[in-house]
Amino acid sequence: MARARLTLLICIVVAAVGCGDDDSDESTTSTQPSAAETSPDPASPDTSRPEADPEPDEGAEDDAPSLTPDERAAIRTVRAYVDALDARDGAAACALLAPGAIGEVDLPENRGGCGASLTASIGYRDPRGLPVWKTARVVAAPSVEVQGDEAKVVATTVTEFSDRDEPSIEDDVVYLVRSGDDWLIAKPSSTLYRSVGVADVPPSVLAPPG
Repeated sequence: MARARLTLLICIVVAAVGCGDDDSDESTTSTQPSAAETSPDPASPDTSRPEADPEPDEGAEDDAPSLTPDERAAIRTVRAYVDALDARDGAAACALLAPGAIGEVDLPENRGGCGASLTASIGYRDPRGLPVWKTARVVAAPSVEVQGDEAKVVATTVTEFSDRDEPSIEDDVVYLVRSGDDWLIAKPSSTLYRSVGVADVPPSVLAPPG
């Protein structure tokens, strides 16, 4: 009888200890996060910071609803003209100039025609040590005025020189004339003069064509 009671007591103690272990395991499991919860997955994208906005399109404002078709066309012509000079493409630049307009500029290199002469003259290094033109680009939406068959575009342009550390920023005043459904540059602007090494741009570039 005593042995039976002793055996029953041992079973009760063992059962009690087993229950306590189960509670301890459950408590540990519920209070300690798993490694997957505490360690970020290196393959997962970081969504805590928004992505940076892409760089704005410098020509996006040219198609603003407030502009008329003529104004948009005039701005596009000016951008194409500056881009052609930047690319040292004399033929493309001359195609955007009104007939005879290039005659206002004394090009340093003569190759018998507007396109070839302008291509050879862009970036000309004057032996007198004048600034050597390197590149130019329109960096702000130009303002534009259209009156009948004439237009005026003012384009903020950044010009860089190969022998200078700092670029030059100026408002290039460009006059245009209508040619059928297109616009042509009525007279060379400051950007063209600078591209061929003319340091002292004549003040007449600011005046409407005569």
